[in-house]
Amino acid sequence: LLEGVQHDGDEKGSLCRKVDMWVDFQKLGWSEWIVYPKRYNAHRCEGSCPTPVDETFTPTNHAYMQSLVKLHHPDKVPCLSCVPTRLAPLSMLYFENGRMIMRHHENMVVEECSCH
Repeated sequence: LLEGVQHDGDEKGSLCRKVDMWVDFQKLGWSEWIVYPKRYNAHRCEGSCPTPVDETFTPTNHAYMQSLVKLHHPDKVPCLSCVPTRLAPLSMLYFENGRMIMRHHENMVVEECSCH
């Protein structure tokens, strides 16, 4: 189900990144009312965040400070989390109250992951 995930074999492969996550509406039992798409790549974020975090992971100022505290006092704060920071809409065609409707649903596809 997860296609195209790249693993470098070194530490870079385990760092925060966007990977595939295919959503299949038939497997969710929604295929009778969702006309299009039948499936789509929602993506998801996975991997660890380095301590301290650098600008590669577009941290917030708070995340940067937290990563510094984590570096110097590992028991005081948790590690940063790899999370979606930019999402895109998904256009869907489906039946609602007996009518076919086309709608753009916000925040359905992960476009970027960062450490926060």
